[in-house]
Amino acid sequence: MKHWLSLLLWLPLAVLAAPAPPALPHLDLDVQLDPASRQFNATATLTDEQALTGFRLGAEFEITAMTVNGQSMKPVRRPTSADVDGPPRSQPRLAAPHGGANVGLGRPGADFRLPAGARRVVIAYRATLAATPHLDHRQVLGQRAGTASPDGSFLPGAAGWYPETGKLFSYRLVLRLPAGQKGLVPGNLVQESATAAGFRAEFEFPYPADSIDLMAGPYTVSERSLRLTDGGTIRVRTWFHDELAGLAEGYLDDSARYLERYSKLIGAYPFDIFSVVSSPTPTGFGMPSLTYLGREVIRLPFIRATSLGHEVLHNWWGNGVYPDWQKGNWSEGLTTFLADYAYKEDEGAEAAREMRLAWLRDLAAIPAGADIALKDFTARHHGISSIVGYNKAAMVFLMLEDEIGRDAFLRGLRLLWQRKQFQTASWSDLEVAFATASGQSLSVFFRQWVGRPGAPEIRLKSAERSANQLTVQLAQSGDHALTLPLRLVYPERTEMRRVRLGGRETSVVLDGIDATLEAVEVDPDYRLWRRIAPALLPPILREVFVALGAQVVAADADAAVRAAALALAARVLDAKPPAVGAEWPAAGAVLLVGLDPSIDAWLARLGLPARPASNRGSGGTAQVWAGRDPAGRPYVVIAARDAAALKALERGLPHYGRQSWLVFEGARMAEKGVWPPQAERVPVNAAPARRADPPARRRPV
Repeated sequence: MKHWLSLLLWLPLAVLAAPAPPALPHLDLDVQLDPASRQFNATATLTDEQALTGFRLGAEFEITAMTVNGQSMKPVRRPTSADVDGPPRSQPRLAAPHGGANVGLGRPGADFRLPAGARRVVIAYRATLAATPHLDHRQVLGQRAGTASPDGSFLPGAAGWYPETGKLFSYRLVLRLPAGQKGLVPGNLVQESATAAGFRAEFEFPYPADSIDLMAGPYTVSERSLRLTDGGTIRVRTWFHDELAGLAEGYLDDSARYLERYSKLIGAYPFDIFSVVSSPTPTGFGMPSLTYLGREVIRLPFIRATSLGHEVLHNWWGNGVYPDWQKGNWSEGLTTFLADYAYKEDEGAEAAREMRLAWLRDLAAIPAGADIALKDFTARHHGISSIVGYNKAAMVFLMLEDEIGRDAFLRGLRLLWQRKQFQTASWSDLEVAFATASGQSLSVFFRQWVGRPGAPEIRLKSAERSANQLTVQLAQSGDHALTLPLRLVYPERTEMRRVRLGGRETSVVLDGIDATLEAVEVDPDYRLWRRIAPALLPPILREVFVALGAQVVAADADAAVRAAALALAARVLDAKPPAVGAEWPAAGAVLLVGLDPSIDAWLARLGLPARPASNRGSGGTAQVWAGRDPAGRPYVVIAARDAAALKALERGLPHYGRQSWLVFEGARMAEKGVWPPQAERVPVNAAPARRADPPARRRPV
């Protein structure tokens, strides 16, 4: 007994005496920026108890002084790695409606070698930054340089504007700006002052960080203090250009609402501040503790109801728990499920069903074999990667919740947050968290939905009733293990049943069937990631927009119209066409573009349906609609009043791929719609009566 007692007394002491993990490398930055002259000056202090071997700095930054362990040294470049991309780093997530995450690697820069035993390095450096450019939302993705102007300055982490060692690090930063300018970086705000002498603010990020983004502008700051139910207090802020000041209160209200929602759902918000910052360019980025939105984006009426909450939630998933980029980006799908989709659930069952149907319509637009596995999704680069990384991933989390139940799903979320806060997590870490929370193995579920590309097509072959039993014959194109919802349709009511499928052919017998049963429907509420026969789905514009090798046909010979058609095609198609054709191609998806009279003549000559009823008499300067020819080949028609009307579509049309038809007045979308799907239903047949077995013949004796 004494032996066991001494062991129990010793064990906690051994645990307490376990060595603490090594401290993070730390970066102290003192930054001075003059947006008018675009002059940037900084002093960086790198410390690492494990020793520093080197660092990287953007090519445009000039080192003016450096000390290593207190001794002055000249910087020594590594000649073998000059001007090559550095290690991957997490980049800002691009907020809805524009989409995207982790947009590429760092810019070319210079690698510097440090002597053995370097533990403290002080670097003074400077640069003249490029002027802030005029960009559209697609160009923003490729803009990785640091830029400055009085209207707004942005230094993304990918610009290499601070020395980085390739490791996660903590940091503390002092930012100095001239009077009239204010700025920030991700992290907690320690102190700030704004006087006639200028603006000074100090920020700290005590957690493992993989990059730093800096924003500055002629901001008016509005603030609200939010006290959460757990006792924590958060400063909620807007940093807006003057013309947006009237929108500040609404953004403060909704930011506070989202912070409360997700703190209750997942766990305590990890920072002491959340900011919404306006940008002179059409950005839509989410960073730890803030979101950086373009002026025009902030003005959009739906942003507060959708994208803002999405970006707040990224402080838990993506900026609070980091995806393991080598093993797949799960954070966009989980954020889409708990934000964009959850808001549709808040609206009602029909709104949520419409979003699920939209996901499956998008899937139908991907040619068979052209998608990727979720484990291979890291960033949004084109329509297909978006469909997989956002839509499929969100549907997988919905199916997981259906599989293990809402309570276990929420326990899994909280467990993941508790275990992995400010650490990297892979899909396998998510599997462990949800399996632990539910008490069941999820290896088959994650292997088939995360580890493999593709989606099954499910077919209800027959349904036969005999007495109070129903025998359902089901087939699938793959070998997924599925829990399939079936709806039993009676004259005055419906009833939901769930059945298990395994393998390509499954026969299921259901008991308790009423004799009045009329039909059976497969997954009528679209809760499974599956391919639906295109004939059952309404055509949408995205089928052509994301099609590989989609071809463009100009209905007019006029050079100005053909040029406008090609420019518009370059905006809406993922696969850019080499030229505009004058003949209808023999195969592949087609984008037909032209003026109204020519379009109507082409449709008649090709034997395609005339302009749909939803577009007739709608007026507008341009009309757009999707269709399928008798062979099931998708096409999109763009009919416009003149070449200027085609030009006006370039900005807005790429955002409406989920629609079946649109009417535009100039650049403004005036009307839109999606035609309804057809139900996947088979009638119930009565099983043929069995004939009585003939009497057994007696064997002669």
